[in-house]
Parts: sequence; C-alpha cells; structure tokens
Amino acid sequence: MSTGTPALEHLARAKIPHRVHRYEAPPLGGRGPARGERASYGEAAAAALNIPTSQMFKSLAVGLEPAPAPQVASGARRESAGIVLLPVDREANLKLVARAFGARSASLLDSAAVTRITGYVVGGVSPFGTKRQLPVVADESLLSTPRIFLSAGQRGWAIELAGDDLVRELRAVVAPVVAQG
Repeated sequence: MSTGTPALEHLARAKIPHRVHRYEAPPLGGRGPARGERASYGEAAAAALNIPTSQMFKSLAVGLEPAPAPQVASGARRESAGIVLLPVDREANLKLVARAFGARSASLLDSAAVTRITGYVVGGVSPFGTKRQLPVVADESLLSTPRIFLSAGQRGWAIELAGDDLVRELRAVVAPVVAQG
C-alpha cells in the first residue's frame, strides 16, 4: 500500500514517528517578488506552514570529489554524491560540507543530476527514499531544533519529525556546514 512518496514509504517502513503537512508550493521556476531571484521552495514552505525558517530544512544534493586514497579506509566506499541538510534561510559553505563528508571538495549538483541521483525534483528532494542510500550531513543547528520540517519528496508536502530520529535513521553526520555572514 503506497503512502504517497518514496520518502513517506521509507518512514512508514522504519516506523519513524512523523507528521505530513500539505501546503501550496510556489510555481516551478517562479521568481521571488522582491529580489527577482528564483523562488525559494523552502522559504515558501515555511511561510505556508507558518513556522520559522530555522525549523524548515532544505535537502541539497552535492557532488563530492573523494579525498586522496590514503585518507579513505581500505574497503571504504568512495561516494560521489551526498545530501546536506540545513535551514532554508541559510547557505551552505561548500568547504565545510566537503570536510564533513571527508571529501576533497563538494559542489551543488544541477537539477538534472539531482533528479538522476535522488529520484526527486528540485524543491522536493528528501533525504529519505532516494534511489540509492546517499550519505547525509546535517547542519549542527538540527540538534537544537526539537521538531524539524523537510520535504516529503514532492513539492507541496513536508514531513515534521524529531531531528534525532532523522540522524539515527540516516546515520547522518552532524557538523557545521552553514556559511557565516
């Protein structure tokens, strides 16, 4: 029996306590009203759900350039992609992201690569239920936020859950990844 999205199916199978929220998603490729920028799906979701942006986390798919071989344990899998979670109103510091993944460098993936690797579209990426399990790094602010919200795997759907449940289920690394300033 389908529960809606691969992310929600993952949570149901794992018996992770969560709530699903529906909201009106901004149009694809929409523009932000004040700055002429691309619409922020996460900020729009936080506004629609009437929650602080610090409680709404975005899932960014990143490409990873593996660290030189001596830094990788023998037999360890050298990942080429991962997911980083951070509040929607913050930007990722890619040097910190790379360090948290143990990679030489990290870069944001383009929308086609995001869909190919995760199975989700930009604005609907969830760290749960990806095509293959990807390593996850969560910004340290997640631990000071009792309940977090993030995409349920489709624009207009959000999951609310305890951050420590997310960390435990995904074996996420918690580290500072937010750009300062």
